[in-house]
Amino acid sequence: MDQSIFHDPEREEREAKFARPEYAFQFRTGMQTAKRKPVSLGKWRVLAAGEDTAKGIAELMGGTPSLKFPEKEHNFEVLTDSDSVEIVLSGPDAIEDKFMMWGPNGLPIHECDGVRSLMPDDKGELCGCTGSLKERKSKSRAGKAPGPNVVVSFRLAGLGYDLGMGRWIGTAWQFAETVHEVKDALDDVEGEALVRLEIEHREFTNDDGELVKYKVPVMTVLGSYNDAIAEER
Repeated sequence: MDQSIFHDPEREEREAKFARPEYAFQFRTGMQTAKRKPVSLGKWRVLAAGEDTAKGIAELMGGTPSLKFPEKEHNFEVLTDSDSVEIVLSGPDAIEDKFMMWGPNGLPIHECDGVRSLMPDDKGELCGCTGSLKERKSKSRAGKAPGPNVVVSFRLAGLGYDLGMGRWIGTAWQFAETVHEVKDALDDVEGEALVRLEIEHREFTNDDGELVKYKVPVMTVLGSYNDAIAEER
């Protein structure tokens, strides 16, 4: 079979290198408007693979499943009624905290743990990221350095193992700066941990006397999932 002149074997090879595990659903804290303007949400938005998964999400968190992206694997969208949900994590390894920068083709051009590269071609070598956390944040916001990319893999506590694994990718600096505390708390739990994942609404008064409202994702380790189940029986 003749291949298109636009066939790009190098791209396919790179995509294969960066292939991620399959997830039944993905949590999001934002979306784009029809004019591609980003919007921060006060309730969880969930992309689900298939109608059955979407219905399960809606039953637990509210909202109505909608076939939003028919051409994609996660084709259903649920704009839930929940800003908080209990999830189950296998342990600290369920959180992968790293830094990433993306290229114009939608593929990563930099991926590291803050010290060494995680890219397939130079994995383990010094990544070149230097400076204090404040300096890195400033460079990232200026588009000159990678930003946080914290991948959390979890199950939904209210649905047991029925829906399979989900994930949420945290890119907020406020969350990234405290994720080590969450991992430390998970390390203290034997077995699976019950965790509350929420979009917390905060506000403060700036130097001009104006009230500033914003949202930040927060994870709170509640304890052992097995102990929580035992107490319900």
